[in-house]
Amino acid sequence: MRTSPTLLLACAALLAACSTPVEPTSVEPAGSSPTPVADARGGIPPGYPVDVDVVAPLVITTLGPDPIPVTGTDGKVHVAYELSVLNSGFRPATITKLETLADGPDGATVTTVSQREIVERTLLVPNLLPDPVTEIPAGRTAVLVLDDVYDTLAQVPAEVTHRLTVTLGAAAPEYHAVSSRYPDSVTQIGGPVRTGTGSPVVIGPPLEGDGWVAGNACCTVSTHRGAVIGVGGRLSGSERYAIDWVRVDPAGPATTHTGDGTRNADYLAYGAPLLAVADGTVAAVSGGYRDAAPQVVTPDQSFEELGGNHVILDIGDGNFALYAHMLPDSTSVKVGDKVTRGQVIGRLGNSGNTTEAHLHFHVMRAPVPLSSDNVPFEIDRFTFVGSIGDGPDGPLLVRGPQPGERTDQLPLAWDVVNFPAPAQR
Repeated sequence: MRTSPTLLLACAALLAACSTPVEPTSVEPAGSSPTPVADARGGIPPGYPVDVDVVAPLVITTLGPDPIPVTGTDGKVHVAYELSVLNSGFRPATITKLETLADGPDGATVTTVSQREIVERTLLVPNLLPDPVTEIPAGRTAVLVLDDVYDTLAQVPAEVTHRLTVTLGAAAPEYHAVSSRYPDSVTQIGGPVRTGTGSPVVIGPPLEGDGWVAGNACCTVSTHRGAVIGVGGRLSGSERYAIDWVRVDPAGPATTHTGDGTRNADYLAYGAPLLAVADGTVAAVSGGYRDAAPQVVTPDQSFEELGGNHVILDIGDGNFALYAHMLPDSTSVKVGDKVTRGQVIGRLGNSGNTTEAHLHFHVMRAPVPLSSDNVPFEIDRFTFVGSIGDGPDGPLLVRGPQPGERTDQLPLAWDVVNFPAPAQR
């Protein structure tokens, strides 16, 4: 190791100072902190040896908050969260297997994600759309959108971590000199997750009537799970449990509109009354936006414009409900108003960042749609009909399994549900 003359002089001065006797004292200055206890692992994370350096090019962390288990319409318990994976090395990385381990690096494997599913569940920052990602380039960050599924709540571990099996590809020419320090494959531990101790927010239906489809809902990869953006000072899964409610005719084709769909009025959801999901207080109202034309992406929208006309309700216990893309001039409440469960607060429209009439609904921890924690919710009463699948001639309503009345469940992606009619609310 080369040592600079300046450093040597500093060392000499320090030695001279240390040779002068100093009277010991047992009195600590006011406000001083106790001597910290040394970390037995020296700061090395669990799962890595403490006696040898191990090449670990992937930096694996978890996006907050601690995930709260939620029961879906499949009767299973879902724990949804995201892993951030920074490839700090010089070689592109391909994750070939991901295992979720209960209670630490030496725990039992509770879920395994194959390479095919990893490709489907990986997003490259800042890409928001769920395009398949086969590798993480050097210097890039990927987000893995995960959903650990359990039969019962009792099976959910208090804490999990992850084991990633990774192959490393050829480095770019300018990095060949240093890339040889990296092996062709690595196995890494990281992304510890503590299961949230809270419970999902139980709410009433935000809509009424039959044929409502839970578009882009939990827990598959979608434009909602892909909305992982830098906002509020962090990388946030802002729409993890959000639902885009569209409508179909349960007795007809699984299409959301009549005619050619070129008019907002063609859409079965358009103009539907929006209902307060709980007693609460109006926290925010935004209006003045016109409906967009259907099937057209409006360019150059600011963050403030994305939700279009919207209402945010404070529904208590630190939870806020967002209703976005409302019909212009339909809002029937103002900030500070008290609302009761089932009260009509406006109507469904097509304003903001939208390509067809729908209600974007989610629950969050602050009245800030993208920056605040997005939290799971369960609807206390609805009828499960089936789900939308792919048919030979387009979308198809697939009945079941186990259709019927449901209580305290989260509608999952592309579920079709019926909500109570006004007289039954």
